[in-house]
Amino acid sequence: MSLRRLLATSVSAVAIATSVVTATPAGAIVGGTAAANGAYPFMAALVDNTDFQFCGGSVIASTWVLTAAHCVSDGSAANLWVITGRTDLAAAGGQRIKVSTVYVNPSYDGNGHDTALLKLSAATTSAPITLASAADDNLEAAGTAVRVTGWGDQYGALGLLATNKLREVDLSVVSDNECGQTNFGFDAATGVCAGALLKDSCQGDSGGPLFSVAGRIQIGVVSYGTGCALPKFPGVYSEVNNSQIRSWITSVSGV
Repeated sequence: MSLRRLLATSVSAVAIATSVVTATPAGAIVGGTAAANGAYPFMAALVDNTDFQFCGGSVIASTWVLTAAHCVSDGSAANLWVITGRTDLAAAGGQRIKVSTVYVNPSYDGNGHDTALLKLSAATTSAPITLASAADDNLEAAGTAVRVTGWGDQYGALGLLATNKLREVDLSVVSDNECGQTNFGFDAATGVCAGALLKDSCQGDSGGPLFSVAGRIQIGVVSYGTGCALPKFPGVYSEVNNSQIRSWITSVSGV
């Protein structure tokens, strides 16, 4: 298990199961820039009852959020909320909505199919992102410009730092062959990889969307990586238009 996923899993287990928080909320992508207020209305923050943010997600319909299975692997909706419509988690505005049901992809095996769906107890007014379909394989071609957004850790003078402000970073899709050379256990059928020099998603970003710069179509869900922004170690994202993942999303949510 990668450091990124290990930390996300550990934090969510503590935050959801026990509601005991021992770290500060994660808040910024590695090597990125601050997102403009309201730039990504589909972004969702997964928080516990103390508003500790431990993972991201994407609004795919008014009452549905897509995230990573390892963020909610216990399948419990207890002490689980999402915040939508807010770029700065410390600011007012947006909506804080209770999660009523958690659906973990039944094919999730600790590596591949790392996806989960959250049913919201009330509708969000935030606009959803479009999910990739089988016709969007071209968006996964090596070199394609993609972007990831989230509130996860970034590097600072003192190491990994966290804020409450949403950040964005531009990456390029990396070929399955190149990704598999360093990300051992990578499953090309269910994953897509992206990276750039000293740029990456990091712990706290898990579950958030990887999407095409052109058209903003979500092609991946932040899953895992070896460290954060290490050269030659691209991040791994669950492939949204994998046949099993896409059909499962539709069967559960109707999206």
